[in-house]
Amino acid sequence: MKSLQYSWKRAMKMNQNLIDLNNKYENLTYLDRLKALFEEFDPGKILVTTSMGGSSIVLLHLINKVAPRHPIHLIDTGYLFKETHAYKEHLMDQFDLNIVDVQPRKSSHDFTTKYQVWNNDTDFCCFINKVEPMAELKKGKDVWISGLLRFQNANRADKHIFEQSKGLLKFHPIIDMGPEDLNLYRTIYELPTHPLQYEGYGSIGCVHCTKKGKGREGRWQGQEKTECGLHV
Repeated sequence: MKSLQYSWKRAMKMNQNLIDLNNKYENLTYLDRLKALFEEFDPGKILVTTSMGGSSIVLLHLINKVAPRHPIHLIDTGYLFKETHAYKEHLMDQFDLNIVDVQPRKSSHDFTTKYQVWNNDTDFCCFINKVEPMAELKKGKDVWISGLLRFQNANRADKHIFEQSKGLLKFHPIIDMGPEDLNLYRTIYELPTHPLQYEGYGSIGCVHCTKKGKGREGRWQGQEKTECGLHV
């Protein structure tokens, strides 16, 4: 009984901490949210990831203002578009970003390639090439910064600035940006656009599971799947 009471009290305290953090950061600007986070938490315990998709540049630009050269991790599944790799190199050169490629285990990745697993089990393919390498990145970290946006799909519509995720504090500093906000920010700072956006790709992931389409409608087209597994 004491153990259950302790767990309940601990959970209640964690929930209150989340409420306090969300209330504290809600009315800050996107830039000030990041400034506050890097002041409040140990930078060495802060994990930053990017998908290098169409909207990624906004978060990367903001982070570069607050914490230049802070490591930014890109999960390179081995199936990213060549345009995504070129875009990454361009952003690294232009803004001196410290982008670190993270690959899946070679044996597991080779298995998904040999059997073209994406054709019949996209969840397993995502697990091998995205979720598993991300799990290694999370070790020893306290906060995970991600560029999720509420308008992107139903799964993200109710997310807050701070959330708990398997023992890690997730931080979504631009979660409440709308499409107009993104476009305005990119216009003001003249930020480079992912080349595939000019070709009609609203969301950009892996070659095998990304088609042209508005928003995220081109991701896993024809399936009920809307997330790779990193943010669920």
